Amino acid sequence: MAKKTVKNRGTKNNLLLRMNILFLTVFLAFAGLIIRLGYVQIVNGQHYKNALNANQYQTASIDSTRGKIVDANGVTLADNKAELAIMYVRNAGLDDSKNLAIAEKLSKLITMDSKAVGLVSQRDKEEYYVLTRYKNLQLAYNAFLTTKEQKYYINNNNPAQEYSLLLSRIPNKDLTGFTAHDYQVMAIEHDFNQASNLNPYIVKRGLSVNDKEYVDVVDHLSEFNGTIQTADVSSRTYIKNVPFYVGQMGPIPADKLNTYLTEGYSQNAQVGISNLEEQYESYLRGIPMQLTYRTKNGIPVGNPTVKEGQRGDDIQLTVDSRLQNQLTQILQTNIKAARAMSGNGQNNSAYAVVMNPKTGAILAIGGQQLVNGKFIDASNEAINAQFEMGSAVKGGTELTGYRYGAMPSSFYDMPIWYPDMSTGGQHRMFTSWEGASGLGLQTPEQALAHSSNVFMAKIASNLAGITLTPAGGHYNATLPAATSPQFIKAVDEMRNGYAELGLGVKTGIDLPVEGTGYNGGMPTQSGLIHQFAIGQFDTYTPLEMVQYISTIANGGYRVQPHLLGSVHAPGADPNTLGPTVYTFKTNVLNTIDNTQHDIQRVKNGLYLVTHEIGATASMLGTGANVKYKIAGKTGTAQIDPNNLSLYNETLVSYAPYDNPQIAVAVVVPKVEVGHQNEQIALDIYQYYDQLYHYTSQKGN
Repeated sequence: MAKKTVKNRGTKNNLLLRMNILFLTVFLAFAGLIIRLGYVQIVNGQHYKNALNANQYQTASIDSTRGKIVDANGVTLADNKAELAIMYVRNAGLDDSKNLAIAEKLSKLITMDSKAVGLVSQRDKEEYYVLTRYKNLQLAYNAFLTTKEQKYYINNNNPAQEYSLLLSRIPNKDLTGFTAHDYQVMAIEHDFNQASNLNPYIVKRGLSVNDKEYVDVVDHLSEFNGTIQTADVSSRTYIKNVPFYVGQMGPIPADKLNTYLTEGYSQNAQVGISNLEEQYESYLRGIPMQLTYRTKNGIPVGNPTVKEGQRGDDIQLTVDSRLQNQLTQILQTNIKAARAMSGNGQNNSAYAVVMNPKTGAILAIGGQQLVNGKFIDASNEAINAQFEMGSAVKGGTELTGYRYGAMPSSFYDMPIWYPDMSTGGQHRMFTSWEGASGLGLQTPEQALAHSSNVFMAKIASNLAGITLTPAGGHYNATLPAATSPQFIKAVDEMRNGYAELGLGVKTGIDLPVEGTGYNGGMPTQSGLIHQFAIGQFDTYTPLEMVQYISTIANGGYRVQPHLLGSVHAPGADPNTLGPTVYTFKTNVLNTIDNTQHDIQRVKNGLYLVTHEIGATASMLGTGANVKYKIAGKTGTAQIDPNNLSLYNETLVSYAPYDNPQIAVAVVVPKVEVGHQNEQIALDIYQYYDQLYHYTSQKGN
């Protein structure tokens, strides 16, 4: 009996233990649930609240008025013409039939112009026919597709292809005889079809508050359940003869459409499509107006609440419009003067870029072409077009020589003869502009002042392993193979030296597109490295040339050219700039691998170019012009092997030489006589001095 009692107690104790474990498990489970619920409510509560609100509300946006573009003195280059617009807002609950009803109602309130009607396509007509002739789409399918065809598309789940087939089956004879009212509805529907979900699409713009169409739409807005809205918009306006770098507005480019849509733009938004309008789109656009719709089952209902946007920021440029406009006149005058000289009949253009050599601020960019007796603006070619620049690059050749230890302390200028193994055995000859007589003994400074081709050839020869042996009034050149390692290395070193200064590489100007000239590759004949050294192998842009001379002028740092000066928030007074939100700071791209002693010697040579009597540009720094303190280098690049008298006339320069404020690059293509390159530069310096009086400033 005792054993039995012990056995029952053991069983009871085991039962109690199991019950306690069960209760503990249940308690822990409930505790876990409570903790999890607290975590969801406290930690993630806002997240789920936001998700719930997102399902109850949807937001659309309408672009605000664009910011202005003004010059360095506040002169407006790009502005806006305020206007009112009527917009369509698509949502997921709108099918083709509902859109047709909206278009019908709207057509009674507004009239689409002939341009809009002209956009009505064949597909628009086909869809309008189906929607107006059949109560529903299935009836149209039954009329034009066989049962077998319909089953095929159902089984293959391809409704889009089935719909396209339906439209293609509609006879052309049934798509004629539409009334003027029909075309009005189709024009509105055409715009509706361009809209994406909750991205407002402008149906009509250019309205004012007193226009009957605008008033009628406002009076009936409540009838459209939020699908039709009115908004303040604007059209872009530009000053007469607006500079090319301002850019243009236009529809979103097809290759960028998805990007813009994800950023909240509507499909028919006008955006910057070139130059500064494109480059600074994010500043100029502003903050869009927001339309917030309450939704039911994901579909907007009723009219939205409106949160006003903010017009775009204004951007102020570094360009002085006075100098810009004067530059146009200077170029035109000098093209006419060049063409008046015998032999210059092929010249019909000239280009110039003016820049602050210390900061990279662009002061003016000009290009003019004479076409059929009329001048057209070609300023963009000062950034994108390439030219052989000739001797204007010799400052870069000397700095490259210094950099790689190839600079002679002096060298006697006389012709270089190349070996010619062809029948007849005629020597090929490389000379300076003096020809067979040569220029005599030249130092690096004198070689710039006198534009010695032979001195530059000596630098290239030292790099490439070319031996120049005196032989009674000339040098005999011993040329290595163009495939030899030293020769290839020499060409690379020259390109690297030029690139550090800004030649043959992008300048970094704040525009979407710029040219880089033409890289001639590796010369197939080793003697061509001498042509490379005098600017007649690779080609460069005028913008590259002004960056190059600026790098020398400022002491060896290559600065990014820029048109943007500052960005300003909208101010209370529309006629004045608001608070500054961004200022473009000088951006140093690189410094050249030369000592200040090297740079100063080159600068001394550039000073002699303009100030030594008999030097190649002495008119810029002698007589009455001495006050401008111009340093520079001319170039005459031969461009036609059949006419060695035809050349590009070029010049790079800066002033004042002891404290540079302005750098100027000039290119006058296809001339035989004259010095229009120097005259253009002089005219620029004279006008710049009239504006800023730099020659009368203390220390100048």
